[in-house]
Amino acid sequence: MPCVGFNIPALKSCPSARLALKKFPEDSICLECYALKGFYLFKNVAKALQDRFDFVLKSLREDNGDKFVKEISRQIEKKYFDKHGNKKKLKNIDTSLFRGHDSGDLFSPKYIKAWKRVCEKFPTIRFWFPTREYFRASQLDALKDLASLDNVCLKPSALIKDVKAPSINGLDAGTAVYTSKEKAEKDGHFVCPATYVKDEKGKAIATCKGNRCKLCFIKGCKKPIAYLAH
Repeated sequence: MPCVGFNIPALKSCPSARLALKKFPEDSICLECYALKGFYLFKNVAKALQDRFDFVLKSLREDNGDKFVKEISRQIEKKYFDKHGNKKKLKNIDTSLFRGHDSGDLFSPKYIKAWKRVCEKFPTIRFWFPTREYFRASQLDALKDLASLDNVCLKPSALIKDVKAPSINGLDAGTAVYTSKEKAEKDGHFVCPATYVKDEKGKAIATCKGNRCKLCFIKGCKKPIAYLAH
């Protein structure tokens, strides 16, 4: 994704994923979570994720998230805007987009409300939050409140492979993981081109930018999205 994001440790900050692993021990998508593999396991990456998580938890505990909101807002302003408040033009970053969590999730109502405060500060940035926290009823009110913002696309993610994306009232169209493009399309999904489109040499164009696609960020999209398992 050609944009900045914010990550915290996978599973540690994913209560619904842990519940899904217990309920569906053989079939949960989270069994093969990409954020528990590869460079996420490098010591410096793991430490950075944990340090970020510790900072968030401390702020939520001590000042209801004020320090977190202030710091993440400062970082967004620094990265996305010049000293005059105009959007920067960066070579490999789309400064109209921001992804919340390719590792981690919206783990508590306090945390969700803190993110709402951040998103409200930047109405010209489109925020995308994939989440499985709808699985816990205690989270739904806060999730729907965050999703009510015009610049927030909050997509509920499926718990099991080859199952239709969840449809949750008050949230955007969901996402799913399929083992077959044909099955995903039969079930009514748009299949993410980054998971199957190849160039003329047969090499996968495994980027959103390469496929000129921003569908995950489009508010109000009615079509569920499927990613092919890999």
